[in-house]
Amino acid sequence: MQQDNYLKHGALTLCVSVIVGFIVDYAFNLSLSRNLSAHEYGDYKVAYAYATICGVMVLLGGDRVAPKFLAKPLADNATSQVGGFVLFFCKIAVSLSLIVFVFTYLTGYWHIGSWSLEEHHALLWISAAIPLIAIGAILSRVLQSAKMLVYANLPWRIGLPLGKTIAVIALAALLEQVHLWQVIAAGIGLLLIITSLQLAILRKKNLLSFTSLTPVNDGTKLLMTSVPMMLAMLVTIAISQLDLYMLELLALEHEVGHYAGAVTTAHMLPVAQVSIIALFVPLLGQALDKGEEHAEHVLWQAQRVMVVVVVLLSIALMASGSHLLKLFGEDFFTAKEALRYLILGSCFWAVTAFISTWLQYTGKGKYVVVIGLLTLFTDAILNWLLIPSHGITGAAISTCAALFLASLLTWITFLTFKKQRQSRRNMQSA
Repeated sequence: MQQDNYLKHGALTLCVSVIVGFIVDYAFNLSLSRNLSAHEYGDYKVAYAYATICGVMVLLGGDRVAPKFLAKPLADNATSQVGGFVLFFCKIAVSLSLIVFVFTYLTGYWHIGSWSLEEHHALLWISAAIPLIAIGAILSRVLQSAKMLVYANLPWRIGLPLGKTIAVIALAALLEQVHLWQVIAAGIGLLLIITSLQLAILRKKNLLSFTSLTPVNDGTKLLMTSVPMMLAMLVTIAISQLDLYMLELLALEHEVGHYAGAVTTAHMLPVAQVSIIALFVPLLGQALDKGEEHAEHVLWQAQRVMVVVVVLLSIALMASGSHLLKLFGEDFFTAKEALRYLILGSCFWAVTAFISTWLQYTGKGKYVVVIGLLTLFTDAILNWLLIPSHGITGAAISTCAALFLASLLTWITFLTFKKQRQSRRNMQSA
């Protein structure tokens, strides 16, 4: 009964998060694209992708392993143990973020030959947001593990893009020209507000404590579990962002912005995918404590929900995608073919994403990493071959083909291990 209530409330949160979150995120991208040139808008999307990848990297999988590691401490109300876990990964994230910032700064100097921050790419400015992104991710995972999906999801899915939209509109009203660094600065301010708010909620709900910490017993062992999960997530994000970087290298400058508009439109599918996984992962972590056979009902329950939601959203986006692109401007309509391939590729991966999560939670993370690397290599090769001749459509075709390959290999891996487990069970019963 308790699980049914959680799923009902979680499903409502999911619907609000996906639908309203997509609308406000789209509104932000529209407001940004109308106040920046296509080139500057493309620069922002490239910088945002960089911050997203680095935010995952510096956390070393702490957010990924949290639902599995924190299930028992949260059930036992061991707040000092939760605090020790959070502090362990926050220290790592802040240290690695500093290294990333210095690396980005020095790389920028090597590229442009200037120490002036104003002359550097937006990658450097947005690097200041990386520690806040990482800390926010770990705090959200604690709230998610505690089955508090409203506090875990809505501030990021709705609050952040809504705040950024208001900031861009306010900047456009107050200033003659909106500059990219001002948008990034506003975003960093909002990150600080949301992170502080989530920390206050966790302490108010007595979910973690920093006063009497229980340090992580075996940090090396924990990292051996979390890092493969981080690598799998990192490769998945890299696949989704690789096109932007290769378009920056191989295509015309304005095409990066047009492609970013198509990516933003298709992004509703990954948002739905991540939200559904967030709904079921706490249940999966608890069920796996009783064995894989016991946990399979959670897997297939999540898979049914995922398939229905993703197929319906894909049909809706295929029907309305061209009209949504026009909202960015008439010139963005050139990305309509690219959008169709991006929707199809996102659909292929979304119906496989929870299977990938299952493999990671059952100790098969290395196979997920290998599949991800093969997919990334395939995407890069196809981009290199197709972008010069087909532009942004070629980039989208590359992503679609690469995600289909990832989906196929993931299902083959899952079914192979399932067959082996079934054979062992039959032998034991015989």
